[in-house]
Amino acid sequence: MKDIKTIVASQLDENQVGFLVSMINQVYQESEGDIWKVGHKRIVLPRMLEIIAKGELLLAVTDSEICGCIHLEPMDDVMAKFKMLVANPKFKEQGVGSMLVNYAEEVARVNGANKMQLELLVPTEFLHPDKVFLKNWYTRIGYQKNAEHDVDSADAGLSALLKTGCVAEIYHKVL
Repeated sequence: MKDIKTIVASQLDENQVGFLVSMINQVYQESEGDIWKVGHKRIVLPRMLEIIAKGELLLAVTDSEICGCIHLEPMDDVMAKFKMLVANPKFKEQGVGSMLVNYAEEVARVNGANKMQLELLVPTEFLHPDKVFLKNWYTRIGYQKNAEHDVDSADAGLSALLKTGCVAEIYHKVL
């Protein structure tokens, strides 16, 4: 495995930001294409630029490549949440996801959070293998299901973008 380090995204050039947007949308299309309506994009360029400008995008990188990313968002003074955890397919099964979650937890702690939240979008009409894997993995690394909400209460209007029924499972971990 190449030397991978974690950083806060800050000075990315146009090509790197474009690569991130494309990679994220490709990975989500491959893993969640059966959940979202055709044409749905997980992230668009203006939103990515906003996240980067706020210092909320964390990256796993080598000297020359982006290996993955995670969006770390403060919720209040004591809780943060992560979302948009994506490993570059080229670095799949090399521990990039674990590295990014660990780094997000560390950054959240340094910034005063004592609890981390994540939301998992789960289909209600069929068993989704990736969601089963994620539920098991999140539980193994210390996250506990705290609640389950209608997707629109978690994100207003989200159900209109879905091609199947889903719920938002909320997980917490004490940091």
